[in-house]
Amino acid sequence: MREVLEIAVEGKPFHVGQVYGEAAKGLILKNIELYRAVFLHRCEVSWEKVLEKVSEGVEEISSYSVDAVEFMKGISEGSGVPFNDILALNYRYEIVFSQRVSCTAIGFSKGEDTFIAQNWDLYGGIEENVVNLRYKIDGGPTVFTQVEAGALTHRGLNSEGIGLCINALRSKEDGGRLGVPAITVLGWSILNCRRLSRVFELVKDARRSSSINFLLAEKDLVLDLELTPKDFEYIEVDDNGVIVHTNHFTSSRFRGLNAEIKGLSGDTFVRELRARHLIKRMDYSLNVESVKEIFRDHFDYPSSICRHAEEDDGEDLSLKIKTVGSTILETCRGRVYYTIGNPCRREYTLVKVF
Repeated sequence: MREVLEIAVEGKPFHVGQVYGEAAKGLILKNIELYRAVFLHRCEVSWEKVLEKVSEGVEEISSYSVDAVEFMKGISEGSGVPFNDILALNYRYEIVFSQRVSCTAIGFSKGEDTFIAQNWDLYGGIEENVVNLRYKIDGGPTVFTQVEAGALTHRGLNSEGIGLCINALRSKEDGGRLGVPAITVLGWSILNCRRLSRVFELVKDARRSSSINFLLAEKDLVLDLELTPKDFEYIEVDDNGVIVHTNHFTSSRFRGLNAEIKGLSGDTFVRELRARHLIKRMDYSLNVESVKEIFRDHFDYPSSICRHAEEDDGEDLSLKIKTVGSTILETCRGRVYYTIGNPCRREYTLVKVF
């Protein structure tokens, strides 16, 4: 496993993107090759067709966030990679909407011990293309985020104590004309917020073409947002201060959508049930170490909370779904713990954000 590339930069969106793009050029090119294979083998669409498709989204993103477009233009300039290729990486979630994959997220609200956390499950090849990006856009908070090279953001924490974890969701409303990229542009906008109230405004104003789940916190306030392209609903922590979310809708408002989704994997329900079982067994007394234990769990292996790729069918392991990273965000203490790769095989690294 390579050492994770660390990038730290401040300035205007274009400059931040440019420095990031220049430093991560090699990884961005590797990520493009990975997604070229993913789109072809998983979605039966060529990279060239993807580039044609994503070009229709530029106007939508520009009307939502000029700064996000400038950031992507900076990545393009710094890396020497065409803008539409960068755009394609940032639309990858929308392009593979029928192949969306697994993540397990947990939130816990208890004063200074508050955290949100997730195991990030995606194509195995992503492990080699992860970047630790710490940046501050003029007038905004400091942001720490772990990204796929070339993408604007993924899970992360900012200096105001706003944290973000992300789970894939699917609904029958997904698809059609590309809207605002849910993970990258909407997620990027969220992590550049100073207040949670602004997050709700950003979600409300984003014209989306995909469903998604955001596990959020501002300091010791934790909540979950389930989004469809047309609507959203928030979920509060339970009486024990806990939220668990995987890859199906859990709010009473949207729960009925699960039955309408063809191919929804049963492991999403098992992972949620297993996490809740472990939390109950811990008497709802959660901390960083107990969450690490949950994230290393192998019940229902290989489709477990700590997910592993099956290696016996000859398929390219870089295209198989596995846990490619694990992240715990302490939103009151300003600390991030992470692994690259399965947490059962790694020790967590500590990063201090504030």
